[in-house]
Amino acid sequence: MCEFSLKYDRLLKSIFYGLILLSLLLPHKSSAQYASDKGWFDANFVKGCPGFFVTITHTRVGAGTLFYGFEGDKDNPISGTSFTGSFDEGETATFQYNNPGTFYIVVVDQSGSGSTADRTDILEITVLPDVPPSATYTNCQGNTVQIMIDHLADSFDSYNILWGDGNQQIYPGDTPIEHTYSTPGIYDIFIGGRFDDGESSGCRLLKIEISTFEELPTPVLETISVTALDEIELGYQPLSVGLSYTLQIDTGTGFQDYASIDPQTNPSNLIINDANFDTNNSFYGFKIVVEDICSTIKKESESGYSIAFELASSTVSTTYDLLVEWLTSDQNFTDINLLIDGSTYQTFNTFDNSSGETINVVNCNTLGTITMTTDVNGILSTSISQVPFESSPPLLPAINAPNAQLNGAVVEISFSSTPITLGEYVLYRKDITTSFNEIFSTSASGLTDTTIPPGTAEACYKLAYRDECGNISELSDEVCIILATSLGIPNAFSPNGDGVNDIFKINDGIYANFSMLIYNRWGSLVFNTDDPTQGWDGEFEGTAANSGTYLYRISFQNADNLVITKTGSFVLIR
Repeated sequence: MCEFSLKYDRLLKSIFYGLILLSLLLPHKSSAQYASDKGWFDANFVKGCPGFFVTITHTRVGAGTLFYGFEGDKDNPISGTSFTGSFDEGETATFQYNNPGTFYIVVVDQSGSGSTADRTDILEITVLPDVPPSATYTNCQGNTVQIMIDHLADSFDSYNILWGDGNQQIYPGDTPIEHTYSTPGIYDIFIGGRFDDGESSGCRLLKIEISTFEELPTPVLETISVTALDEIELGYQPLSVGLSYTLQIDTGTGFQDYASIDPQTNPSNLIINDANFDTNNSFYGFKIVVEDICSTIKKESESGYSIAFELASSTVSTTYDLLVEWLTSDQNFTDINLLIDGSTYQTFNTFDNSSGETINVVNCNTLGTITMTTDVNGILSTSISQVPFESSPPLLPAINAPNAQLNGAVVEISFSSTPITLGEYVLYRKDITTSFNEIFSTSASGLTDTTIPPGTAEACYKLAYRDECGNISELSDEVCIILATSLGIPNAFSPNGDGVNDIFKINDGIYANFSMLIYNRWGSLVFNTDDPTQGWDGEFEGTAANSGTYLYRISFQNADNLVITKTGSFVLIR
């Protein structure tokens, strides 16, 4: 009995190929018979594929009963063979071989006498691997197909070809064979291997699906895309399996054959890697040629050309300045587009700008991947992609130093406008530390610095800015402002509300551990503060103090952390 998997495979095969194919190509009763070594029996087949049946017939006249084994041992035909049955003259026995290999049918005459060789007869059976024929085919103009079977790749003696249009042909192999169909269409060709007995003996069939045509189809090249310095990808309309295609490339000396294109492995696109390509500086021409090998007719696609493209530099002034260079063929050229992130940004009418063109981008948000495209002969060509500032972010140009003024105990700072659309200002300060550190970031045009550390003798500032994408500028020049460490003390004031000298206070400055005490002439305390920005308005306990002389005692800590004390007098004038 055959195993389940073999039964299932046979069932699928019979359904798939149909009853007609089975009757033509699968095993059936053969008129050919193969005699054993001594002629005691013969067999209908001696060669086949796994799953085929061999039927033997007892042909020894007057010999009586013979015993047989289908998987015998030729070297020890009696002791090494498992005999499975017996038959008399004219009777048959059948066995199915399911595994590849060489087997021996051994028949023994148990009634006879003599040596083992005198009492046995043997026939060799070959079971081949179940491999279908190997063939290639080519479609030809005029609804013709040419098939070439690799006769050396199998053990078949000949082949049975069903052309799919009702015609059948026995073919010995080794040379090409052609067949012409009456009308264009899709046809299934089945090829079965045959042995000398004229049977396929259960071997698998080769199926080939073809699509015939009256006229050789012209290849259509659709896209040329540069994907790397040494790599270009071609896109084209699907190629017809069974035709011979050749890629031709023009590197500057005319089109030459470059490589064959297999329609099965590269049906609609082909990636070309070539270490000799220099896609930044050179362009290349491409076209596809198809050949009808039956009649040596050729047709070729339109020619297309790649774009050599390079982003030579990326800088910033009042805009983001991109220097681009390109070069392509002048054949049927009309214009070329520069795209940023896939959208057309600018169009040019020159095919050669290898000296460079500066593209000015106003806002960093519109920076993106840059490519160039052109459409010639219906073929869209796309350059390699370039990314501005890919290796390092743009360094924005510096602006003027900030304007800083001391106002009391604070510093008021204003900023000039930026050459690039502002994201935010970044302010750096050097105070009691020895280096500049970022202290503020703001989108406003100025600010008041109230964070200066006490004891700072001099505050220095530098300014930078960020654009809307977070790129930062170089630092401006520094500006420094002296923060007073000696007191400027008035000797009189007149709190009369005229807005002139109405407050008794020290001059502007930054003072650490500040203290100011004011006494009348009798030594009574009338005012005190630890805020250097505050002063005495001439009021004492809610009443205007009298005109006259008053005493002060002021102390603070200077930049060297020394305590300075000043005493003296001034006049209040009413």
